[in-house]
Amino acid sequence: MARRVVAATVALAALGLIVSCSGSDDTREYDVPRALCGVSVDPGLVSPFLPAGKKIRMSETRPVPSRKNCRADVDGKWALMANLEWWSEDTSSSTVASGNPQLEEAQLSPDGNFYSGTGAVALVKGCKNPHHAQQLLFTSLRVRDSDLGDISTMKKLATTYTEAVGRSDECP
Repeated sequence: MARRVVAATVALAALGLIVSCSGSDDTREYDVPRALCGVSVDPGLVSPFLPAGKKIRMSETRPVPSRKNCRADVDGKWALMANLEWWSEDTSSSTVASGNPQLEEAQLSPDGNFYSGTGAVALVKGCKNPHHAQQLLFTSLRVRDSDLGDISTMKKLATTYTEAVGRSDECP
């Protein structure tokens, strides 16, 4: 009987070591960004959409004057994209959403925007910019890992981010 207790104790200890070692790959060793495309965001809203990893790299590009892309790469793979997109004033949010593959199954929400667990398109209401006369500004979010998706959390991030963009230099 004593041998069985010792054997069971050793087996449980070994299992505990295996489980604790395997969980180390699921940690985030980097700091969650506090801004996307120069716009301050609550890291607590961004965090759920970022995978575990060692290093995060933020990059910002403006491929054309009407678009600003912000990308978060974790361990060399894109994880999150936040874009600012100026469209002609007769463009609907449906048109903008059609260019976001993370919104293929999303439907227009009552607020006029689109949200899914892994993407969003939202109009920045009341935004005027002399460099973009007769244009509307939209934010667009994309998350690579569908396992991290959550529609209510995405709606909170998109709403907060879009409102912050409306108070930024993009809308002087």
